[in-house]
Amino acid sequence: MKHLWKLLGCLTVTALAVNIIIEFASRKSLPALAGYLFGNPLVFLVNTLLVLAPFLPVFFVRRRFFAVVVTAFFWIVAGVTNGVLLIFRTTPFTATDLRLIKYAAALLTTYLTWGQIVLGAAVFVLALAACVFVWRKAPADPQPVNLTQSACVAAIALAFIWGSLNLAMMSGLVAVRFGNIGQAYEDYGFPYCFANSVLNTGIAKPDEYDREVVAELEREALKPEELYSLESNKTPNVIMVQLESFFDPTLWQKNQEDKDPIPFFRYLVRDYPSGYLNVPSVGAGTANTEFECITGMNLDFFGPGEYPYKTVLQKTACESMAFTMRGLGYRAHAIHNNEGTFYDRHKVFAQLGFETFTPIEYMYQIERNPTGWCRDEVLVDEIFKALDSSVGQDFIYAISVQGHGKYPSFAYYCEQIHDMDRFIKKLVYQLARRREPTVLVLYGDHLPGFEWVPEEMKNRSLYQTQYVIWNNMGLPDVKYDLEAYQLTAHVLNLLNIHEGTMPRFHQHYMKKSSMEHEDYLEAMELLEYDILYGKREVYDGESPFEMTKLEMGILPIIQKETTCQSGEIVVRGENFNEYSVVCVDGKPVETEFVGAECLRADGELWEEGKEITVWQIGRDKVPLGMARRRFPS
Repeated sequence: MKHLWKLLGCLTVTALAVNIIIEFASRKSLPALAGYLFGNPLVFLVNTLLVLAPFLPVFFVRRRFFAVVVTAFFWIVAGVTNGVLLIFRTTPFTATDLRLIKYAAALLTTYLTWGQIVLGAAVFVLALAACVFVWRKAPADPQPVNLTQSACVAAIALAFIWGSLNLAMMSGLVAVRFGNIGQAYEDYGFPYCFANSVLNTGIAKPDEYDREVVAELEREALKPEELYSLESNKTPNVIMVQLESFFDPTLWQKNQEDKDPIPFFRYLVRDYPSGYLNVPSVGAGTANTEFECITGMNLDFFGPGEYPYKTVLQKTACESMAFTMRGLGYRAHAIHNNEGTFYDRHKVFAQLGFETFTPIEYMYQIERNPTGWCRDEVLVDEIFKALDSSVGQDFIYAISVQGHGKYPSFAYYCEQIHDMDRFIKKLVYQLARRREPTVLVLYGDHLPGFEWVPEEMKNRSLYQTQYVIWNNMGLPDVKYDLEAYQLTAHVLNLLNIHEGTMPRFHQHYMKKSSMEHEDYLEAMELLEYDILYGKREVYDGESPFEMTKLEMGILPIIQKETTCQSGEIVVRGENFNEYSVVCVDGKPVETEFVGAECLRADGELWEEGKEITVWQIGRDKVPLGMARRRFPS
C-alpha cells in the first residue's frame, strides 16, 4: 500500500510539471507564467488536480511508466494546440474545436507555411515514435496489480479532486460560466476551462422553470401588439450582410494608417440608424455571432466556447428571423461566398428556416484576394439573383468572407476592408436604383485576429463592432448600441413588426428606460431553455417549426445531354461552374470545367448501363446537390 501512496506523490509532481508546461505554452513568457502561478496559486493547484485526474488509471496497469508518458503527451499536445491557436485568434482551444477539425485541416495552408506544417508534423511523429519506444523499452511492474488497494487509493484521490473542484466553484474561486472566454482561460487556467467546455454544453435547466413561470412570462413580455401582414402594409425587402472581421481601424489607438479604408461605411453610420454591436466572439467564431443575430438568443447561457451550429442545431429546428419573415409571406435566402459545409451551414440553415442557400459552390466569376479568400463583390450579383427569384418580398442573410485572416500585416487588413467598403457602396447604389422598399443591415461579426488588448481600444472592448441600417424608407436616424442578439428585434421594431418570440421579448425590454433589469437575463435564459431544450411551453407544448427542404443555389444546374466516347465523358447543360463534378454511378471522376454549358470528364470508369450525373462538390469532397436532369426527347 505504501508504494501506491508514493506513486500518487510522483503522479502529482508529474501533473504539476505538465500544468506548468501547458500554461507556459498558452502565456508564452516566463513573467506571464510567474504572474499566474503566484497571483493565483489556489487556481493553479486546482488545475494541477484536474491534470492529475487522467493519470489515476495508472494504478490499474503494469506498464505504468508508459501510461504516464502517454497521458502527459496528450495533455501537452492540448496545451500546445491552445498556444498555437492563440497566435492566430483570440479565442482559446475548447472542446468544440474538436468538432471543427475537418475545417481546420482545410485552412492549414492559410495560416501556416509549408515549412511550419512539415515541422509540426515531424514533431508529432517523433513524439509518437517516442511513445512507441517507451512502450517497447520501459519495464513493466513485475508485481501483479492489487485491484483492491489500487481502487482504494485512486478513489481517495478522485474524491479529493472532486471535492476540491466543487469547493472552488462554490466559493467563486473559479467561475462556472464565462462572459469572456479568452479572459477566463487567463484567469482560471487551461485545464479547468477546457474541462468545463467538455462537460458544460447546452443550457442548464433553470431552477424556476415550469409551465406557470413560462405563462407569466408570456403575459408580461410576449403579448401580441400590432400584427403585421403583407395585405395591409407595404413591406420592404430585408437584407442582412454579416461582414467578416469588419472593423473601424480608427477605434484602435495604435493605428498608424493615414488613409481611411472605410469612407462609405462611415458615411452610412453618420446618416442612417447605427450604433455599436456587442458580439460574442473575437478573432474567430463567425457562426456564433451569426447564431445570435439570426435567432435572437444569447450565447452566454450555453457551454463555454460552444457552437450551437455543431450541437443542438444539428437535430433541432429553432425559431429564427427566417421563420419569422416567412410567416409574414417572405422568401428566406442565405448566401455565403465560402464553402457550404463550413460550420455545417448546409445542414443548419434548414433547421433555421431558410428556403435557399447559395454557397461558393453555386457561384460564378469568383475572384480571390492574395490570401485565397473569395472577394465579397460576388455577393452583389447573388443578392440580386435572390431578389429576382420571387414575386414578393425577400429576406436575405448574406455572410461575407473577404476580411478573413490570416493577415500578413495590418496594412493588408486595411486593404481588404477598403475593398469590402467598395462592395458595400456598389450594393447600396444598385439597391437604390432598384426603387423597391429595402432595408439593408450591415455589421461586423467580430474584430480581426490581431494581438490586441482592450486597453488599446477607444471603447475599451474587444467584443464590439458596428452596425448600420441603410434604407430607402425614411426610417428614423436613431443611434442605439445593441447586443448581437437584439439586432433583429431592433430592425423589426423600426419597421413596426412585432412578430417572433425572441424579437417580441427583446422589444418589450428595450422599451424600458434601462435594460439592466435584473429579470431580463433570467427571463431570457428561461425562454431559450424552453424553446431549445424544455417542453416548448411557449408554443403550447409543441414547436411549430420544422426543418425546411433546403434548396442549394438560386440558378438551377441542369444536365441536358451526355455522350461517352474515346475514353471521355462530355456533359452538356446549364449553369455549370468550377465546382461541377461528373460522377459515374455516384463516384466522382476527374472533371474539366469547359464552360457554363459543358463539362469534360475521364471516362475510364464508364461502362454501358452506368449512370452519369453531375454534382456540386467543394474542396472537402462533400456533395451538396445533384444537377437536375433534363434530357432531350
